[in-house]
Amino acid sequence: MIYRFTYLLFVLILVSCSDVAAQSLQRLSENPVIKQYLKRQSIPQGKQFSAYKSAAEETLLTLPFFEDFSTVSVFPDPAKWADRCVFINTSFDIDAISVGVATLDAIDEYGEVYNISKKPRSSDTLTSHGFDLSSYSYPGDTVRLSFFFQCGGRGEIPEFGDSLLLEFYSPGTAQWNRAWDTTLNYNTEFRQVIVVVDSMYYKSGFRFRFRNYTSVSPENVFGGEGAVANADCWNLDYVMMNTRPEAEHISINDITLTEPPRNLLGFYETVPWLHLNEAQELTRNYITYPIRNLNKDGEPKNVGRNYYVKDLNTGITTSFDIIRDPFLPDTLTRMVDMFTAPFVREDDSDEGTLEVVSYLVPDAGQVLQNDTSRSFIHFRDYYAYDDGSPELGFGINTNGALLAYRFRIFQTDTLRAVDFYFNKTREDLYTELLFRLCVWEDQDGKPGELLYESSETYTPDYFSDMPEFKRVFIRPDKDLIIADTSVFVGWKQETDLFINLGYDVSRNNLPRLFIHEGHHWYNPSNSLFPGTPMIRAVFGNKNMVNSVPTNPYPDSDVVLYPNPVSGTLHIRSTETRINSISVVDMTGRL
Repeated sequence: MIYRFTYLLFVLILVSCSDVAAQSLQRLSENPVIKQYLKRQSIPQGKQFSAYKSAAEETLLTLPFFEDFSTVSVFPDPAKWADRCVFINTSFDIDAISVGVATLDAIDEYGEVYNISKKPRSSDTLTSHGFDLSSYSYPGDTVRLSFFFQCGGRGEIPEFGDSLLLEFYSPGTAQWNRAWDTTLNYNTEFRQVIVVVDSMYYKSGFRFRFRNYTSVSPENVFGGEGAVANADCWNLDYVMMNTRPEAEHISINDITLTEPPRNLLGFYETVPWLHLNEAQELTRNYITYPIRNLNKDGEPKNVGRNYYVKDLNTGITTSFDIIRDPFLPDTLTRMVDMFTAPFVREDDSDEGTLEVVSYLVPDAGQVLQNDTSRSFIHFRDYYAYDDGSPELGFGINTNGALLAYRFRIFQTDTLRAVDFYFNKTREDLYTELLFRLCVWEDQDGKPGELLYESSETYTPDYFSDMPEFKRVFIRPDKDLIIADTSVFVGWKQETDLFINLGYDVSRNNLPRLFIHEGHHWYNPSNSLFPGTPMIRAVFGNKNMVNSVPTNPYPDSDVVLYPNPVSGTLHIRSTETRINSISVVDMTGRL
């Protein structure tokens, strides 16, 4: 009897595990955000980015130096850094010190993987411009460099043997010397490092740089998965170099926002513009302020928090004041307030974009640049849970598997298409990655009756180097009117190869995903890292074009400097003329 019970228990474990064995997450073989940025800026691959000056052209920096990556995105600020290998983002960190981090991984400045190697090799580099430290002398002066680093974050955890380094350049010997390093293979919170700069470096031309060593195994290049390249991630934040006492590096007089406004449409990132006036529940959402007090001592700091919303179609800006609250020393507090901005269409346009800027009103003496963060809410012809940029790839290795994704619909309309974001795979493989478009009704929160299955099969169709959404249309003669409050869209897989679907880790919508592999529908939440499969449900008329990534501002070569500014703001543009300039202050006043 005992043996029989043990045997049955073993069988039950096998059955429960069979639901999750065929689906998995994979790392990416490229950085699509970098590639899209390069395309918008018309920078050819292999060409040096013109904003980054040569060593002969640059002006030497002076102390104090500060960088928290809160005022730039994609590439480092060329006024401070001599290269552009690292990725400036708000996606790969967990609880940043202030909004924006620099991520070092195994992907280069053109969004491509470095050379594949099992052995650790030098990959990303973040190199400062030169400093003039010749006016300092020891023991009267002590120069200190401090920074915060995080191992892994939302990226892949480095393998043991991969490392993060800090190096100093000696103008006297023209040599780079190691000043600090770490080797970790587990996720960490942000940790602070304080390094004393030796007096041998107190010369004109001193530099510092961060480097990481990565190992990407060639065994990861197989099937549809490509080279696992956004791997071995380290995040950097809040870099300071000055002559202040160590205590002022440890306890910093600054209160920061740690991430941009998120979840402003509830569980959606985008909803159809023409559904907006019917979506009454969108007026009952929240805005989150993650506020970090870096001062470890003293009394609580009173900080106000406000936001403004600008309609980019009409230019109308509306400001909202919330409240002031005390924040205890050395804390990260998430304040959740009502987001009361009315979502209404002010014109007859088919699409719209709102810019939402949240900001703090701190006491005097704070660093101002990290008190503000912004995001854009796009209203198009589709419902989207994702933010448009994948950090991972999701796929199933089962021929005949069904994938269904649930969408809550705000008004009765015709489902016209489904958008899928496919990560890049090997050029010669995509023709084998076949699937059929499917639509199901909602039956008690799970896929029910099959409403539509395409007669033809589709593939990811990689016709260019630019990753983007592929729009798969419902048959033109089929009017698929969705009158229910929700619907499931997805595919039937016609291959046992991994169809690499984009996966956004900035929010979690896995509870809305269901998979069927021959037995029953199940949800994979218990077996996967939380995230959002990048599938969108498209509604509206039949005269639609293929979905493409949307830039909230028209592409043009416009440069504004200096940033931040306390006096004259210079504007340089390649346009023949600028029609208008709007300046909005920190309170949202035009």
